Amino acid sequence: MQKIEGKTFNSHFEELEYLESLGFNVNPVRIECHNIKEIEKAILKIGEDREKLTFGIDGAVVKVDDLKFREILGATAKCPRWAIAYKYPPEKKETKLKDIICQVGRTGVITPMAILEPVKVAGSTISKTTLHNEDFIKEKGLMIGDIVEIQKAGDVIPEVVGVKKEKRTGNEIPFEMPKFCPVCGAEAVREEGEAAIRCTGIECPAKLLRNLIHFVSREAMNIEGLRRKYNKTIIR
Repeated sequence: MQKIEGKTFNSHFEELEYLESLGFNVNPVRIECHNIKEIEKAILKIGEDREKLTFGIDGAVVKVDDLKFREILGATAKCPRWAIAYKYPPEKKETKLKDIICQVGRTGVITPMAILEPVKVAGSTISKTTLHNEDFIKEKGLMIGDIVEIQKAGDVIPEVVGVKKEKRTGNEIPFEMPKFCPVCGAEAVREEGEAAIRCTGIECPAKLLRNLIHFVSREAMNIEGLRRKYNKTIIR
């Protein structure tokens, strides 16, 4: 390993170029700007090129390049005064809602799940997401076979934000929440004032399994070496 001494830099851009020349992996998305208009253009360009990147981003960071100015500006207790982040609107994509299945939780709540035609959103491939409850499905007007618009809330959690009703073919199928638990067959009820539909089965295998998973999890007993390997509680 070669030690480099006596090397000085005037700007952060120079530092990155030098590190790159030595073979270090540095961010290839960097644009040197000299005024506000150039900064605005750079932010727009990076936003337009998001899908072409090999990694996901949710924004761009504008930094003062001159290292002496950085030292003068300093920092607060939480962040530097010489840098500010610009957040892009969540990336939205259209895909097909292939099916809606139900998942039974440890408290018996029956949650509808959207099975989607896999689509890449904000750097990852999305093939399913929660539809929360019966009210959510009715509010969005979702039907099996619909073309839906999805995004990642906070660029993290995938969610269905709308349906393209103008793209319907007439082959779409309305969805109704089950009146009986799809796992144990016990009655599924919705209490007054609640959005959730719950399985009433005392010995429902899905509830027992979910309770066991919760019991051994890090949030509860944290039993080392014992974790969930697979989940059979998602069924049609």
